[in-house]
Amino acid sequence: MSHDDPEQPADREILSLPPSADYPEAPRLNTKLPPHPSAPAPGSVTPGMYSGLALATTAGTAFTMPVIVLSVGGWWLDQKLHHATAWFAMAGVILGLIAGVSSLLKVVNRLNER
Repeated sequence: MSHDDPEQPADREILSLPPSADYPEAPRLNTKLPPHPSAPAPGSVTPGMYSGLALATTAGTAFTMPVIVLSVGGWWLDQKLHHATAWFAMAGVILGLIAGVSSLLKVVNRLNER
């Protein structure tokens, strides 16, 4: 087979590749694996969960009750002593705020220990 051979057509010398086939797209797998056996199931109750929740609900009353009790006690003392200004009521509010913040911090520290 020579290039100078007139009997051979030129298009037979260069072989062309067939057109590529259109392959379908590969399937996509959406797998759902079961949860790991050591992982807690969604919505399950873990030990100590309710005690932490109960402790968290006391945070509001731990702050407000000392303020209310000490301010009402100061007002009552002002009424009993016939004071024109409410010095004991104001002192009760201030001491109540201090006691309320202190007890709120104790509740928060106990929650952080968990």
